[in-house]
Amino acid sequence: MWNSSSARGRGRIDGRRHLRVSATRALLIGNSRWHWAVQQVEGHPWTFDHAAPTPDQINTTDLIWAAVGEVPDALRRSGCSRLKLEHVPLQGCPPWLGIDRALGAWGAWSRQLNRGGAPANGLLLVDAGTVLSLTLLDRNGRFSGGRLLPGLRLQLQAMNAGTALLPVVQANAIPAQAFPVETADAMRSGVMQGMVAAVVEAQRTSGAHLWLCGGDAPWLAKELNNRGLTLELDLDLQLQAMVALRSVLTPIPGR
Repeated sequence: MWNSSSARGRGRIDGRRHLRVSATRALLIGNSRWHWAVQQVEGHPWTFDHAAPTPDQINTTDLIWAAVGEVPDALRRSGCSRLKLEHVPLQGCPPWLGIDRALGAWGAWSRQLNRGGAPANGLLLVDAGTVLSLTLLDRNGRFSGGRLLPGLRLQLQAMNAGTALLPVVQANAIPAQAFPVETADAMRSGVMQGMVAAVVEAQRTSGAHLWLCGGDAPWLAKELNNRGLTLELDLDLQLQAMVALRSVLTPIPGR
């Protein structure tokens, strides 16, 4: 079974100065979508949204942002504060790690500590987005490596682009048949079952406690649950980490 987490705890933050940032919005630019956190009134709950890019919403200075996808020039020139990798207190974080992975891993670890302590075999964060990224932390919360493979839509697009006859296929629900007859369903089934198998094997190898996030996390969590895996599901994990960090870090203006 899985537990769907909310924004209850903020976790531990070590070795960082407490310098307040006044931003009331946070933006994480992904490869396919823009991820927003918004607080309408100070002290009220934050709301989260994951949608197509909306450059018209960046024309204010109440924004803290981070990016792994393409950054519009208007955002670079906006004066809004940029959260960079060095601001994320993830132990052992290499300088080339994507900030989305760092935020997600630190956020999951912090939440795990608040929920009952460090898991004995570490933590495995599965971010099922444009890329299926698996990020492993050891029992002390230290970055220990990971695995990357194309996400659902990228794999389907690659089969269409790389062949003469395979069709354009939408990323719909996983087919009920184990071995579908129709080509489109066979493509979906192959990709989706392959992603499930990749996560199952990574968890088996590491023994780590599973956390899931990303746009394809709901169906992936269901399939993993059907295979008896226990996991935590939180679609807003990176945004919640950005919200937690905004009040204790001094971001570097994006240039």
